[in-house]
Amino acid sequence: MNIERKTVFYKALSSSLLSKLVSFIYQILSIPLLISMIGTHNFGLLAILMSIIGWVNILSGGVSPFVTKVISENKGLLEQQNVIAGSRTILVFGSFLLTAIFLIIGLFIYQDYQELVIPALVLFVISILTINFTIADSIRQGTKQQHINNLFMMCANITIIVSIFFTYQLPLAEQTLLPLAVIILYLPLLLSKIINFFTINKKFFIKGFYLPFKSNKLLFRNIYHFMLANFMIQLSVVIIKSFAIIYLGANDTFAAAKMEIIFRYLLISGTFFAAIQLPLWPLITEAKAKNDLLWLKKVKVWLGLGFLLYGLGNFVIMINFGLSVFELWLGKSVLFTQQEIVLAGFYFLVISIVQAPVIILMGLGTFSYMGRILMAEALLFLTFILSGFIFSIKIDLSVVLAVMASLRVVVFILLYQRAYK
Repeated sequence: MNIERKTVFYKALSSSLLSKLVSFIYQILSIPLLISMIGTHNFGLLAILMSIIGWVNILSGGVSPFVTKVISENKGLLEQQNVIAGSRTILVFGSFLLTAIFLIIGLFIYQDYQELVIPALVLFVISILTINFTIADSIRQGTKQQHINNLFMMCANITIIVSIFFTYQLPLAEQTLLPLAVIILYLPLLLSKIINFFTINKKFFIKGFYLPFKSNKLLFRNIYHFMLANFMIQLSVVIIKSFAIIYLGANDTFAAAKMEIIFRYLLISGTFFAAIQLPLWPLITEAKAKNDLLWLKKVKVWLGLGFLLYGLGNFVIMINFGLSVFELWLGKSVLFTQQEIVLAGFYFLVISIVQAPVIILMGLGTFSYMGRILMAEALLFLTFILSGFIFSIKIDLSVVLAVMASLRVVVFILLYQRAYK
C-alpha cells in the first residue's frame, strides 16, 4: 500500500470506527427505549412502515456508486460534473415518480389504515428529501473524504440518541407516538445530509443544476446501465428485509418486531463491516486502475481471513450467551428462543464471510455480476414467502432465518469464486 493510500485508508477507517461506535451505542440504546416509549405493538407497526417506505432509498443507492467510481478513477473534472448533474437529474425524476406512486397507493388503502397515514407520510417525505442530498456522500467518498461523511453521520446519531432520551421522559398521547418516533429517527439524518451537500466543493457542480436528456443521451445511458446493476443489489436487500417483516407481521406484529430487532442486531454486529467497506472499495478501484496487483492480493487475503474470524467469534458468543445478551439488551418485553438466537448468529456468520468478496467486487466494478446473484437470492426468498401466503402456510421466525441463511451460503460460494479467481 503506497503512503498516500495508507494515509487515506487509516484516516477514513479511524473516523469510520468512531462513527460506527456512536452508531453502535445508538442502536443499543434506541431499541429498548423506543419499545418502552411506543410499545411492542407500535414498534412492530413502525418496523413494517420502515420496511415498506425503505424501498425509496434504493433510488439513491442506484446512482451513488457510479459517482464514487467516476471520481475515484480520476476522470476529468467536466466528466465528473456531468455525471453528478446527470445523477441528480435521475434522483429528482425518480422522486416525482415515487411520490405519484405513493399517493395513488395511499388513496386506495386510506380507509383501512387511517392510523398509519400520518407516520407513513412523514417517513416518506423525509426519505425522499434525504435521498436527493446523499449524492454529497458519494462525492466525498470518491474524493477520499469519507471521514467527513463519518463525522456527519456521527452527529446525526448523537442527535437521535439525545432526542430519544429526552422524548422518553415526556407523557405522550397514543396517536402521536408513531409520527414522533419517525421524526426522531429520520429528521436528524436528513439535516446532516443537507449540511453535507451544501458544504461540498462547488467545483463538482456545473452551472446548470440538472442536465437535459436530449443533449446527453450517451451519459444518461452510461449512468443508467451502472445504476441498473447497483439498483438490483439494493433491491435485493430491500426485498428480503421488507417481505420477511411484512409476512411475519401480517399475522403477528410481535413477530415483525422480533424480525426488526434481529436486523438491528445484524446492523450492530456488522458495524465493523461498514467501517471497512466505505473507505476501502474506492481504494481498490484506484489500485485496479494503477494495476497494483500485489496490494490487491494482500487485501483479498486479509479481508477474507478477518471477516471469517469475526463472524465465527460472534457465532460462538451467540450460541453461549445470546439469550442473556438479548434479555439484558431488551429486558423481558421481547423474548427470543434459543433456536432463534442460534439461527440469527449463524445468519450473521454467513453474512460475514460474504462481505470480503462483496467489497472486492465493488472495488473491481463488478456490480452487474453481484446484482444478478443477489437479485436471484431475493427472488428465491420472495418465492418462498409468496408460497406461504398462497398456500396459507404458517412460517415462523426460525424457518425464515434458516431459509435466509441457506440462500446466503449459495451467494457466498458464487461471489467467492468470482472475487478470488
